[in-house]
Amino acid sequence: MKIMKKVWRYVRKYKKLLYISLIMMLINQLLGLASPLIVKEILDEHLVGIEKTWYVVENEDENTVYFNGQYYKQARYFSENEVMGDAASIVLYKADFYFVNQEIHSGGSRAVKNNVLTISDDEHNYTYDIEELGYQNVIDFYEPSFDMLIILILLLFARSVFSIIVSYFQRISISHININMTRDARIDAVRKIQKMPISYFEYEPAGKISNRIVHDVNGLMGLFGTVMNLVINASMSFIFAYVGMFILDWKLALFTFVVYPFVFFWFRFFIKKLRKVATKVNELNSLITANLNEIINGITILQIFNYKKQTAERFDNLNKEFMGEHIKEVKLHTTLGWNMINLLRGLVTATIIIYFGFGYFNVPGIIITAGTIYAYNDYLLRLVDPISILFREVGNLQHSIVRTERLFTIIDADVEDDKKEILPRYKGDIKFDNVWFSYNRKDFVLKGINLDIKAGEMIGLVGHTGSGKSSLMSLLLRFYDLKPTDQGTITIDGIDINTYSKQTYRQHIGIILQEPILFTGTIASNVRFGKEDISDEEIEKIMIKIGASKLLKKFDDGVKQEVTRGGSNLSLGEKQLISFARALVYNPSILVMDEATANIDTETEEMIQNALNVVARNRTVIVIAHRLSTIKNADKIIVLNNGKKFEEGSHEELIVNNGIYANIYRSQVKL
Repeated sequence: MKIMKKVWRYVRKYKKLLYISLIMMLINQLLGLASPLIVKEILDEHLVGIEKTWYVVENEDENTVYFNGQYYKQARYFSENEVMGDAASIVLYKADFYFVNQEIHSGGSRAVKNNVLTISDDEHNYTYDIEELGYQNVIDFYEPSFDMLIILILLLFARSVFSIIVSYFQRISISHININMTRDARIDAVRKIQKMPISYFEYEPAGKISNRIVHDVNGLMGLFGTVMNLVINASMSFIFAYVGMFILDWKLALFTFVVYPFVFFWFRFFIKKLRKVATKVNELNSLITANLNEIINGITILQIFNYKKQTAERFDNLNKEFMGEHIKEVKLHTTLGWNMINLLRGLVTATIIIYFGFGYFNVPGIIITAGTIYAYNDYLLRLVDPISILFREVGNLQHSIVRTERLFTIIDADVEDDKKEILPRYKGDIKFDNVWFSYNRKDFVLKGINLDIKAGEMIGLVGHTGSGKSSLMSLLLRFYDLKPTDQGTITIDGIDINTYSKQTYRQHIGIILQEPILFTGTIASNVRFGKEDISDEEIEKIMIKIGASKLLKKFDDGVKQEVTRGGSNLSLGEKQLISFARALVYNPSILVMDEATANIDTETEEMIQNALNVVARNRTVIVIAHRLSTIKNADKIIVLNNGKKFEEGSHEELIVNNGIYANIYRSQVKL
């Protein structure tokens, strides 16, 4: 199975623990094989074994019993040259013990009346005079077995204790493997999503991706645990059960193979039904998580627009659909799964009773003991256990397979080339040469773009929504690459940007987004952002340099102030200043600003403008501008319209040109 090869990548790191677990599992199965044999020995040889023939002996020893003036001993205690005298028997009937002064007929049914024992089989009736034994006489006849009984009982107890210890180490080793490989898979998944192309995140909701890494990773653990339990442990149980059964009765052991074709078709039908339901349950579970993530992230909008009722109804519908599929799974297990196994267990016990009771008890010369029946029933139930495990775990197996496959869609997904080579700092010359670009290989969003940006220039990029500004920068940042169906080239310092891996290429390019991204930590950790050699004092100087003194004075802890999730304890302008400081620490030769002043007030805009002037020094800066005041002093302004370059020039030139830019500028000035 392909999925198991993928799981093995994580298991093989912990081979020692796996070997320990397998050894413990094998020992436990051997102990399981021994247990019924020990109980059989206790029952047949020492409890019911009192009925085995006794013989008169002349001399007393530790294995003789004195009764009615004579010494008696069973054949198993005789020495090599010891002479056997007259035979005698002990008979158990309805909880009473009787002495018979001769060897009795084996097999048949028994009856006791007026101190006479009658044994009847299909052909004859045998009668014997009997004497009921008192309590002390019974103890005397059991006394030769006391020492061995104590040993066997202690052995049975030791077996149970040892089994508990072995099971403990087995579970601990399996748990260590599970926990470690779950951790490794989560780390791999998180590392992988950082290398995935941006296009992946446009089609997969964040909540769904989170669900795969947080919850679906448990499928990896479930799959490994189920395989260990189902394939290895159940197989061992199956093999050792048959070993015991063939030892006791090889004919019945062979007969049990008749059942397996029925079990095969039963299981095949069950698994076919279950697979469909399991896939649906996991998909709905993922959709619930994604929908819940949307609700939490959009809670302010939901409250403002009073959309709570519709949101709850939508979530409730998903929940009901999930519940319906889950109920289908439960019904499937209770009809074709667990209850059928319980029925099979009952049939096994009934078969044992019928087979031995009506078959062997009536065969002359063959005695089937209580120990034999107990041991055989125990082994047969152990044979049913693997089938029980199969039906019990197959649901978990199906869920685990689905979850693991979903997890590996992330772990094994195609990623961007992440090889990193150290490149000299870019001068910053950027050229777009006749660039045509489409997302869907059909509708071009950029049409024949030609741009020539000189090193150290500040360029403003302007245009209405959908004009192609963000697409142009996505190509420059290599969030997307030109496809064979696209046209043109993009170069930096005369070198095609596709010459390098993306990680190598991006080491001298930075970005400041319209919505600043902050992480839980401190102001300093958000500014430093991987540059561990930058001290808090240096960060403080950078913050002051870009005009963020007011922000530092606002908090007693300064740059050590804690930042809550998403920077919710900071204003948008304050978060943007941290983004500028981060860019300054990163020190890229090319900096892209994506609508960095779009959602802030005029006072904050002036502060951001000052920060921009500081950050823009000695680097090429491209500003996607919503507020044209931000790029009024840019070296060059480029106007895009419907995917084409429509205008290009300085602010004054474009105002004189009286085109799109002039119209946008005048509308903002009026505002």
